[in-house]
Amino acid sequence: MIVILPAAPHDAEVIHAIQMRAFAEEARLSGTEQIPPLMEDVAAVEHDVRTHTVLTARDGDQIVGSARGVIKGAACLIHRVSVEPTYQGKGIGAKLIDAVEQLHATVERFELTTNTLVPGNVEFYERRGYTVTQRRNFSDKIVLVDMQKMPARTL
Repeated sequence: MIVILPAAPHDAEVIHAIQMRAFAEEARLSGTEQIPPLMEDVAAVEHDVRTHTVLTARDGDQIVGSARGVIKGAACLIHRVSVEPTYQGKGIGAKLIDAVEQLHATVERFELTTNTLVPGNVEFYERRGYTVTQRRNFSDKIVLVDMQKMPARTL
């Protein structure tokens, strides 16, 4: 059973290693490893754990995924949703996103950026209520989309 828990600073190395494996396919499709998730080091992950919302997905004691929520003005930026490749396709990314959204339900909106080269990326977020707000060329090959979602409000 997968449990979502806050990350601790000592989790940064494992989170970073999973992130490197999770974004390797995006790098392959993009033809470059010069994409932000792969350019980040362990110290940057640890900094985010200390200063932002960083959640982990755990299978027992083993971390198998993570996601970050960074408050910027009225928005919560969803960053670095990473799931161990052998665990992908099991709903873990969705659970992580839902948990970040629940923790920041009072923001005006959620925002994220994703690479259109990775099959199913845009659709994954659209199924969670995100809509494309902008498309932009990152390079000759890479097209990024900015997406956003308004939080669910209960009366």
